[in-house]
Amino acid sequence: MNLSVSVFLFLVLWSSDSLAQQAPTVSCDVPIVVTRFDTVFQELDTKDFLVHVGTSPVALRSASIDSGPKRVALILDASRYVQDKEWVLETQMAAVLVGHARPFDSFALVLVGRENTTQGFLSPAEARERLQELGPSRPSGTDSTERVYDALLEAAKHLDPPRFGDVLVLFGHMYDVGSKTDPDRLLALIMKARLRILGFDFEDPLPTTLPPGFDPNSIPPESSAPQKISKMVAETGYYFSFHGMEVLGRPGQLQLLEGFLGDVYRRIAEPYRLSAPAFATKGRLTLGITVANSEGRKIRPTDLHYPQFVFPCATPPAAPRRAGTEYASPSRRTSLRPARCGCRE
Repeated sequence: MNLSVSVFLFLVLWSSDSLAQQAPTVSCDVPIVVTRFDTVFQELDTKDFLVHVGTSPVALRSASIDSGPKRVALILDASRYVQDKEWVLETQMAAVLVGHARPFDSFALVLVGRENTTQGFLSPAEARERLQELGPSRPSGTDSTERVYDALLEAAKHLDPPRFGDVLVLFGHMYDVGSKTDPDRLLALIMKARLRILGFDFEDPLPTTLPPGFDPNSIPPESSAPQKISKMVAETGYYFSFHGMEVLGRPGQLQLLEGFLGDVYRRIAEPYRLSAPAFATKGRLTLGITVANSEGRKIRPTDLHYPQFVFPCATPPAAPRRAGTEYASPSRRTSLRPARCGCRE
């Protein structure tokens, strides 16, 4: 009997290079994703996970499911590259996703294509109500850009300071037009802040979705921006999921998508949390995770989802303090400028 089970663990690499100044840490929480078992599900523990950081094996301290409250930043594409019917579907499916949340989870809303103002977090009920309002009354004032990088940056600010299990969920396109945010720098900051990204694109193949008068040449070629966004999502361990409007119009397809969103939210809500000793080294390191006896458990390589690289995680040496000298606490950062740590990239 096949039992689809989502097992997530996310490597929490606390360093001072994060969205906000964080307290030093002496341990790291390490990640993996297992989304399928062809055998009866067994709860996994430390002996089931084989973790390498760089070329060095990591001895885990513990492995447990983190079912605590989760924060989700929903990013909806309201730019004029999105047709009205696609916008309605975005809001509907985002509401379906939120419908699977627990009462203690919370949500932030960010829109692509317009300026966003910082707002507080919404409860699941408040988020669903807001999404249901947005569907028939699309926000006005959107511009002619597709500033996905800027929206991801804004969403990350909502999650500052970051917490274990934070997620960015993008309902929109995987290309960018007009962002001021550098994608490579954004990716590094997202990885240091331990954020996950999931994406859903409902666009049909060009040119059917472009409204009359739009210039397809204004969209970056597939050899540039789309690959960067797709890579950014993949580096965090996840993927862009494509569900074209034409396909979703076929009988039963929309119901399948709604069921899939329920599976997605279970992955968001209950990741595995592996605790590992802190480590110190220079630059970022590749991360490798496998599950013991994966062949016997019929776990395919594509069933494993986890961050593809990590940053050092160590307690920096304390600065010498002279007698009678007072040190001011570091001020809270208001931007995503990397802090200094005991390592160099």
